Amino acid sequence: MKLNIIPEMPTFNLSNEQVLKKKELLKNEVKQIKLIDTKGSVDLINAFSDASFEARNIGRAAKLYHKKLRTDTSIIWSLSGSLFSAGLRQITIDAIRKNCVDALVCTGALFEQDMLEALGHKHYKCDVDLDDSELQELMIDRVYDHLLDEVALRQVDLTFKEISKQMPDGNYSSRKFMRYCGEWLANADNVEDSVMQAAFEKKIPIFIPAINDCSIGIGIALNQNENGGATIDSIKDLREIALMKSECGNSGIIVVGGGVPKNYSQDSVIMAEMLGYEVEKHNFAIQISTADMRDGGLSGSTLKEAISWGKNDKQIEDVMVWGEATVFFPLLLSYIFSDIDKLNRKGKELNNIFRDK
Repeated sequence: MKLNIIPEMPTFNLSNEQVLKKKELLKNEVKQIKLIDTKGSVDLINAFSDASFEARNIGRAAKLYHKKLRTDTSIIWSLSGSLFSAGLRQITIDAIRKNCVDALVCTGALFEQDMLEALGHKHYKCDVDLDDSELQELMIDRVYDHLLDEVALRQVDLTFKEISKQMPDGNYSSRKFMRYCGEWLANADNVEDSVMQAAFEKKIPIFIPAINDCSIGIGIALNQNENGGATIDSIKDLREIALMKSECGNSGIIVVGGGVPKNYSQDSVIMAEMLGYEVEKHNFAIQISTADMRDGGLSGSTLKEAISWGKNDKQIEDVMVWGEATVFFPLLLSYIFSDIDKLNRKGKELNNIFRDK
């Protein structure tokens, strides 16, 4: 039987310079993902690193994060969206307790979700085509494909009211209010573990720049209606995050979503400069998002664009992962968790920067 003959490669006239350039560009091959040789998420992410598209990006992000955890770098997480209600609350608690993060900049809704579960309530799976009018009559709230009990959420409001009631009158930054919430939960009966309590115990500051837009704001308002009491001072908040950025040294941000938390954590550099502090720009950044940069939906700036604003270092190491957080964030952290105990990283305890600890 006659064998098929493969045609010869065609030839083209290239200069010596072009030959060398072509050789350089075609040096790193895309490797096939071999699931038969994959024993866990670490192997899979290592394989992703040699593939393409978002597989390569999450692989690069995981390795960058791992590298920075081995250096004297403060890690700031910027979180937005319904992450905790969607199933990412426990990995956040675990990451705090494993010293994978040193400060949180978040939307307030995350902490009404955190408090709801701390009080023993849950979020529940559902179909997306439910009758929302009927849900309203049943006092059930829907977040796309999961539900929560509105009555339980009212208890969350009242719990934040009770916390603010116990605080001395005065103006508080969101960071100080959240530190107080964590301390309150650490001394409460019949509560589950929480992001707030873990952050308090590990001396991790939590900043919520839009704190009014959640159950926390409602709880504080309820208390003010009856007792006066605690007030959130957003400018004190700005001064505190600027001070933290000036004192924390080398830093980088891990952004899940975008919005105000992303801008606030990046803008802390400019805030610190304007307030007269010596400050280092963020030297690494990872963002996971599905937003589109072309209409400004990606918080108005990509990680690269933030260089032009003076928020990020000119030589910043950055990875943009275009994907949905409930898939990519656990993948990222699974890589880190695989040997975080061997790294023996010590937390920065950045709440110690502030007088109230």
